[in-house]
Amino acid sequence: MADTSAVRMLVVEDDKALSEVLCDELRARGHMAVAAETVAEGREQLKQSDFEVALVDLMLPDGSGIDILRQIHEDDLPMEAIILTGYATVSTAIEAMKLGAYDYVTKPARMEEIEVLVQKAAEKSRLRRENVSLKVRLSQHDKAQGIVTDDPEMKALLATLERVAPSDLPVLIQGETGTGKELVARGVHRLSPRGDQAFVAINCGAVPENLLESELFGHEKGAFTGALQRKPGLFEAADRGVLFLDEVGEIAPSVQIKLLRALETKEFFRVGGTRPVRSDVRLVSATNKDLKHATQTGEFREDLYYRLNGMTLRLPPLRERKNDIGLLARHFLDRHAPEKKLSARALQTLEQYSWPGNVRELMMLIQRACVLTTGDAIEAEDLPLDVRDQNWKSAAVRTGLTLAEMEKEYIETVLQEHEGHRGKTARALGIDPKTLYNKLGPERPRKKV
Repeated sequence: MADTSAVRMLVVEDDKALSEVLCDELRARGHMAVAAETVAEGREQLKQSDFEVALVDLMLPDGSGIDILRQIHEDDLPMEAIILTGYATVSTAIEAMKLGAYDYVTKPARMEEIEVLVQKAAEKSRLRRENVSLKVRLSQHDKAQGIVTDDPEMKALLATLERVAPSDLPVLIQGETGTGKELVARGVHRLSPRGDQAFVAINCGAVPENLLESELFGHEKGAFTGALQRKPGLFEAADRGVLFLDEVGEIAPSVQIKLLRALETKEFFRVGGTRPVRSDVRLVSATNKDLKHATQTGEFREDLYYRLNGMTLRLPPLRERKNDIGLLARHFLDRHAPEKKLSARALQTLEQYSWPGNVRELMMLIQRACVLTTGDAIEAEDLPLDVRDQNWKSAAVRTGLTLAEMEKEYIETVLQEHEGHRGKTARALGIDPKTLYNKLGPERPRKKV
């Protein structure tokens, strides 16, 4: 016998002897076969298990095989059906094909013929499932981007990532907002054996509590108002790939317990569903919270924390990665305006800033400067005022200057930035050059205006 892939099959046949023969032959060929003798039993099996192919007799004691086909069609199940009958007519064949039957065979049929049809139908079923995953990947713009760093701590983290990625350990990424947690998650995916499968991401904090369960596990038709058809969840879309749960600490306790079960058993129920759905995913999660502390306060389940925390990767904030500020700034500059340069004073200003928004804030700042700067170089005065003034403001507050002293100190700082050029200084301050002259006083040596 040729080497074929195992297929999950449902056999709906009222002739018990024939049903046993079919199931035994299918199992001998490596398939998983479940038997049902009536329409009612077949429908119940469809609710309880996930099949790829159904082999359905046309004539059944309590109805027709067409009823099984109609159920598969209405529930939008990602499976194919083959009609098996001794009563094939043109009209029944046409009706079966309209309802999505893959093909039909007439009794008595040879097992070799059935085997060929089963393999072809199973391949079509798998393509349908992969299409669901592909649609999710395309909607999320699955782009594997590299991590730019020259920081020793980040290099050590990436070395750990390279050792962990080839395993199937769950990974928990901790770091402030904007530090690049999703980039690290994509790195785990890219370097893992699942790298050619789906990478599916969701920000758990951005989805309302009452919708998150449906997003993760999907829902059945009619599960709630507006559920007009079955919708696969992200666990199904990420099957055999990587599922990334960003802001995992925001998940409500009611969903935490269902997530824990899905990770432990690799099975879950869609919202409104009664049959378990299997999915094999590697989980990568991220948070800006201290989840260990959250378990002590009861905000996060301790058993789920240990299930997520196979390996923890801690991302340092950008303010602790001084060597990376200039490197990242030039990286973003090359991406958005490669013809522009960053002046030495602008770079110094960036390195002195505390970056509360981390790498994401730096990226947006460079994009803004590229748009607004008219010259070939981005100067310090092209940067936002809060970035330029942060260090001066902190120093002024710490030394307890009066308002007049603070104003004078600020003017001196801006004048120094412009190398004593009063015209540029006045424009940067938004005042008339004469006003600046009066504030500085006549005794100060002047540069040309």
